[in-house]
Amino acid sequence: MKKYMKRFMNFMKLIHMRTILLILALYFTMCFVCFIVLKVNGENTPFFDIVVFNLLAVIGNDYMYVDNVWTRLAGIFILALGMVGLSTITGYVSSAFVARRLNLERGVKKMQGMKNHIIICGWKNDIKILIQGILRKNKELKVSDIILVSSVDDSKTEPLRDDKELAGLNILKGDYTEEQTLLKANAKEASKVLIIGENLENLDEELVDSRVFVGTLLVRKLNPKCHICAEIKTERYKNYLESQNCAEVIYVDEYTRYILSTSTNYGGMSKVMSSFLDNGDGVSVQIAPISDKWIGKKYGELFEWYKKEQNILLLGVLENMGVERELKHQILSEAQKSTNYGEIIQRIKSVKSMETNCPHLNPGDDYVLDKNMGAIILGDEV
Repeated sequence: MKKYMKRFMNFMKLIHMRTILLILALYFTMCFVCFIVLKVNGENTPFFDIVVFNLLAVIGNDYMYVDNVWTRLAGIFILALGMVGLSTITGYVSSAFVARRLNLERGVKKMQGMKNHIIICGWKNDIKILIQGILRKNKELKVSDIILVSSVDDSKTEPLRDDKELAGLNILKGDYTEEQTLLKANAKEASKVLIIGENLENLDEELVDSRVFVGTLLVRKLNPKCHICAEIKTERYKNYLESQNCAEVIYVDEYTRYILSTSTNYGGMSKVMSSFLDNGDGVSVQIAPISDKWIGKKYGELFEWYKKEQNILLLGVLENMGVERELKHQILSEAQKSTNYGEIIQRIKSVKSMETNCPHLNPGDDYVLDKNMGAIILGDEV
């Protein structure tokens, strides 16, 4: 019952109910004025008849002729008001049905009910390849679990709607730097948000990155627990995003400079890096959670287990894996349980200086594994 009431209330908002009620109130007020004028002049016409006669006049039937001049003037005013008012009401109701139909077609209603989904904000010409890569690396993820938010022309997004390989993809046209657009995509319940720049007005790189920065702040405000990945092109905004605790900041030029510089010393470095990331053979670098049974054990033991049992090469560990807000909350909650004030102070200090998702490659065999760690592995994609 609540579901249908909510639908009814949303439809009422679409048809501008306040405006319609104001028009009806004015209409009945003028009918009442006519009733009073007729009463003063000795004519006992029922109020209901006045309402009916004026309504019939609006829709084209014969209007009741009255000798009294003031009543006739009032009737003419009501007739004009009725024509305008009825047209307004009809227009609002029609537009409400059209808007409701468009919302259904664009899937806005469905998107607002999605949870633990992925939102891609922005546009790339190779967006299809990006989405396919996300799906390939997340076997449990379905196309219908992804929302693409972009303000590019429909001519660019239409091929995605018609693409059979991406059937079910949710496409929301809008500006991701506006809170209302992110609410339509239900960013409050999203598990991950990928923000990439889109240059629609020939903006320079810093202005494009500034939009990415604004989008990141809005998502973080709506969903503090969400994992945000932002792609930028300028170093200044890389620092800005890191200061705002953005989980992943992809600074493309940084990787490009590294590959170019190392390729001058080591032949084949570009191919090695491509193979590490993904060269299409199904083997790539991944991050796997480390189960609690390994907490307190040594890195060398985990290395041997991966090699013998999984035929996977362990490259290192990712310390403090997860969303910074949640990790800090967890550490502080555990600290409060302690009766040792020195330990509590030490943990509070460690929280302030803690770096989330910090890679530690090839640690020594005696390195002790701790909570909230991930294993950096090279192996077949799972």
